[in-house]
Amino acid sequence: MPPRLPSQRFLSLNSLHATCLSPPVAHTRSLVTCLTTRQSCHGKGRRRTFAEPGPSVHPYLPRQRAFHASSPRSAPKDPYQVLGVKKDASAADIKKTYFALARKYHPDTNPDKNAQEKFVEIQEAYDILKDEKKRAEYDKYGAASQQPGFDANAYENARSGFGASPFGSSYRGFSGTFSGRRGGSPGHIFEELLGAFQGAARQNEQTFSRGGDIETTVGVSFMEACKGTSRTVNITPIVQCDSCSGTGLKKGASRSTCGYCGGSGVRTYVLDSGFHMQTTCNACQGAGSVVPPDSQCGPCSGIGHVRVRKSVKVDIPAGVEDGMTLRVPSQGDAPLDSSSRPGDLLVRINVASSKVFRRQGANLYHEARIPVHTALLGGRVRVPTLDGEVDVRVPSGTQPGEQMVLKGHGITPTFGRGTGDLLVTFNVQLPRALTPRQREILQQYSDDVEGRSANNSRQEPRQDPPRSPDDDEATSSSTSGSRASTGPGTSTNGTESSPSVRPDGWVSRTLEGIRRLIGF
Repeated sequence: MPPRLPSQRFLSLNSLHATCLSPPVAHTRSLVTCLTTRQSCHGKGRRRTFAEPGPSVHPYLPRQRAFHASSPRSAPKDPYQVLGVKKDASAADIKKTYFALARKYHPDTNPDKNAQEKFVEIQEAYDILKDEKKRAEYDKYGAASQQPGFDANAYENARSGFGASPFGSSYRGFSGTFSGRRGGSPGHIFEELLGAFQGAARQNEQTFSRGGDIETTVGVSFMEACKGTSRTVNITPIVQCDSCSGTGLKKGASRSTCGYCGGSGVRTYVLDSGFHMQTTCNACQGAGSVVPPDSQCGPCSGIGHVRVRKSVKVDIPAGVEDGMTLRVPSQGDAPLDSSSRPGDLLVRINVASSKVFRRQGANLYHEARIPVHTALLGGRVRVPTLDGEVDVRVPSGTQPGEQMVLKGHGITPTFGRGTGDLLVTFNVQLPRALTPRQREILQQYSDDVEGRSANNSRQEPRQDPPRSPDDDEATSSSTSGSRASTGPGTSTNGTESSPSVRPDGWVSRTLEGIRRLIGF
């Protein structure tokens, strides 16, 4: 929690808040600059010291205080005001005005001693407005866009409380502005602004975020997911450079003062309302010193960290589900701040589907196919489980789709207690073809169920060929003659007949009729 502020200073901060909420206005120079020192804020010595008004200041005007990290007189001027053009002026009008002012205030033609300074202001203003990108940035961000090393994305992050990273957006080893906090809550930002208006660099109190996380994907089979396994994954995390031990310097070299912040570790942004805002210098990350280009370590290019290829063994516990993410602590990217811990390795598990089981939570489902006679008479079938096949007794009269529960043959969940069950669903298989004996047996069963006689069901209808009335009469006399014959081989008319011929079926009757017709 920041130290309690004096009442006058707190009221000034309230005025600052009201000014920030009002529309941007042109920067006005403060009449009196606050010379309050850090010691005076703590009550040591004189509490406040104000500069006396200059000759241009009316002695009866009320004294004012400006809580700026740097003097507001150093704020760059509005380029539109310098050139005397409107903000919606065209590029042609701006160019025309610039050449007119440049000829007027050129040091070679204007003997005024202030012409040189005026000419430089005109040149700087035109450099901003002639470039469409710089002009757009100035219209959006104001004078802060003209600060050395200004980055629009970093400035937006400074407003929202997010930091940037030299290794890309996925690496959060570098803490951004506002003490490197990821969140941009109003309380945190206001606390940082208090430190900025107090004029103190708070790099000693910065809280660097931990290293970034690394995400990868691992595929396992269904049985491996149920029983547990291990995998070795290859990753490329950011680690500390071994050549320079994280300093980023060559052997015997030293760091130099940061040229962007002058060694203070903070950078000042001038707002359109005239106030200054301080944030951590993104060039030196608040350290106040940088690695000179000629003193940089070769392997890490002065960063102090490099990417390396690394293999990590990941233990996959039993019961993991498809899409589950495992966290391996401290196997991610190393932080740029040695006091923070590395990130984590996030492993996403992809479980292959099974042809035998279907999973729902901790329970397993299996479909067992049984023949129709087993379903009717009962019997035993082999059912697969996670520990091998087991014999299951099928009760007689099992219906299609009926389930049987095998307790304790399911999955032990990763996060939970107990073990699931195996639910076996019976699927009765009907034969597509039957043998004559199988058909006869099934026919007997059908007759018994329907109450029909077995002899009637066994008679098969016979289809005789078409016959004439003479054939029928001849067949009848031949049959009766053979039955009335007193001796073998004789017929009723005394004609000798073959003793081996006996009518049996339509073939025999047809042959007998032919013999009678030809007189044989």
